Amino acid sequence: MVLVIALVVTVAAPRAARATEIRTVARTLGEGYMVRTPGAEGQLLSRRRLVQYINLGVYDLLRPRDVGERRRAQEDGQLRIVTSMRIRHDFGSYAREGDDMAAQMVKQIDGRQIDVMFAYLEADNLRGMIDLRAGRQFEMSGLDWYAFDGAWLRMRTPVHLGVEVFGGFQVDGTALFGFPTFELDGTANSPADGKRSPMVGAAVSAVGLRWLDARLAYRRTFSPLAVNRDVVNDDGTTGLASAVDQELVSLTVAANAADGRLSPYAALRYNLGTGRLDDVSAGLQLAFTPKHLLRAMYMRTQPAFDLDSIFNVFNLQAFEDARLVYQVSPGPRWTLAARGQFRFFRDAETAHLGTTPDKRVRTGAGGGATASFRVRRFAARVDGHALGGEGGLRVGGSLDTRTMVAWDRVALDGRIYGLRYRDEVTAARHGYSLAVQAGVNVQLWRGIHLALLGEEMFTSFYTQAFRVFGALTADWTLRVGR
Repeated sequence: MVLVIALVVTVAAPRAARATEIRTVARTLGEGYMVRTPGAEGQLLSRRRLVQYINLGVYDLLRPRDVGERRRAQEDGQLRIVTSMRIRHDFGSYAREGDDMAAQMVKQIDGRQIDVMFAYLEADNLRGMIDLRAGRQFEMSGLDWYAFDGAWLRMRTPVHLGVEVFGGFQVDGTALFGFPTFELDGTANSPADGKRSPMVGAAVSAVGLRWLDARLAYRRTFSPLAVNRDVVNDDGTTGLASAVDQELVSLTVAANAADGRLSPYAALRYNLGTGRLDDVSAGLQLAFTPKHLLRAMYMRTQPAFDLDSIFNVFNLQAFEDARLVYQVSPGPRWTLAARGQFRFFRDAETAHLGTTPDKRVRTGAGGGATASFRVRRFAARVDGHALGGEGGLRVGGSLDTRTMVAWDRVALDGRIYGLRYRDEVTAARHGYSLAVQAGVNVQLWRGIHLALLGEEMFTSFYTQAFRVFGALTADWTLRVGR
């Protein structure tokens, strides 16, 4: 794989780039609030968090082929480098320590963690048929989301079919510059949590078709003994036995017909390790007039764990959700929508455990309505919803507004929302919450924005719960070269 990538880049790359675009985005997010610990004492702990994102992209690495072109034509192919790093800090009395190697590197006590979100070289349409990425990357294939360090290669064929192969190592959240978001659940705080897991896969996809987007993919993540000989087990022995962590088949299909008025889609993920269909999603959007829109959605999901985890034995219940939304725009300023929701909980037969569910299907139902109003410098949205049945009752509503002032450089945001809930199992989970939010988003300079948001919440358990959130963003683009 590495030799193929090196050969493609060497053949396609020119000797020098005439003009290259560099884009940097720096974003700093901060928030502060109080949380109550479980137990009779109910101690309040302060939470102070600071997150910094640093993104760097270098685009248009290949020069135009024709004299006089400012940019290389898309059909001629292009190279780019895309990176993103995140630094997380935890302060206050709710501080936690960082994870393993990341914590050892920064030598801190405030819970700092450095994550590389993605960093890869991307080639698009080289020689009119090659797409590739090399480095840390993440992929969304229908309902299968994953991140890995490695390479992805796609060859386009003249019949609008793309053949893909990819491979590398699953990203380890506890490693130096790790990224824990996509890490498999079910093996936390065990020797298997820090193992190295190669990943390989292949796919076929539809390319170059405006009316169809489809992809069928196979992916396998495993942990061979050869790369995990240094793992120390609970009994003191070294070496983690070879095992398969994940083996999945995913399918996604989305179509666009009738000049965009009809848009069906479907996606699924089949778990070969457990022999079951973990996730299914399907929907249809129908714009039968320019002002009337109908959307129907269905989802069925079941939690997925590492195949080494015992949770796969007890994970028997799937959750299903179906929704229907009708939207109408009576005028250029108004948008109205009504929706219905139905939930289904199916209890699996557990005769081998000597138990039988009281009800094979338990249901819940609800609905809501939304009205939106928008003019040149003001927008408002009001929403109400209710959901009952299995799990209890939830009734609530919200009002959101945004007002633009000072030549559209300042946005004033306001929101109020309330919720009444009643859990049918736990009596302590009965109560209400009412919150008021106010915020401002200021364009300090071209590409530099400052956003501040404050919230005061009143609930059955808190006399008050004040939160503050802030974000400072700097987005710069520079084009260098001739």
